[in-house]
Amino acid sequence: MNILFVIIIAAVVVGLMIALKLKQAPSGERGGYENRGDLFTPAERSFMGVLEQALDSRYRVFGKVRLGDLIKPAKGSAAGKRTTALNRINQKHVDFVVCTANELALVGVLELDDQLHGCEELAGRDELVDQVLAKAGIPVLRFPAKKGYAVQDVRARLSEMMFSATKSGVVSTAQKSIFPVNPALDAIMENNPVQPDSVAPVCPKCSADMVKRQAVKGPNTGRYFWACSTFPQCRQVVDIW
Repeated sequence: MNILFVIIIAAVVVGLMIALKLKQAPSGERGGYENRGDLFTPAERSFMGVLEQALDSRYRVFGKVRLGDLIKPAKGSAAGKRTTALNRINQKHVDFVVCTANELALVGVLELDDQLHGCEELAGRDELVDQVLAKAGIPVLRFPAKKGYAVQDVRARLSEMMFSATKSGVVSTAQKSIFPVNPALDAIMENNPVQPDSVAPVCPKCSADMVKRQAVKGPNTGRYFWACSTFPQCRQVVDIW
């Protein structure tokens, strides 16, 4: 009986000591959590500021979006393949997502690549992200990380990506309403005066200067756009946001 009593007392004492130790231990040792700090790196914060200037009020930018919130395994796949496909994207995120301001419809994905993206591990990750987004029909554009950006250059690249995606048909219904493609380009260009503009982008297709024009007929009447100055040799056009 005495032995049992001693064992009980010893167990109580050990329990109290463990509880006291846990109470005094740092939160990390108790399986707690700590703040990661800033959501964006300085480079990401800088680039997001440029994006917000390059996009007008029709669009919104979101950062650090989980890839699994943008895409999912296609229907009709076997359960095992769907699980494998989901595991490939579940722990990955993209840097920035552009959506429409009103409907929050997905427009495209933007990735900011620093020097680390040249390593084998990140290169494999980038290839996977580009591949799965392409299969889902989501445009993706990569920008190299640098100290400074020209808002006009960023805007031109964004317009180029959106126009190319719309022209190829790899866009959603919401995107088509934002970046409509007029098949009668000759009709738009005919008797279409060149509009004066101090800053014009370079044609992304042939590198010639672009000129600002205004649609005079069709569903886009009154809307301005960039057109290659060598038309009709080069028919590249870029939407003006």
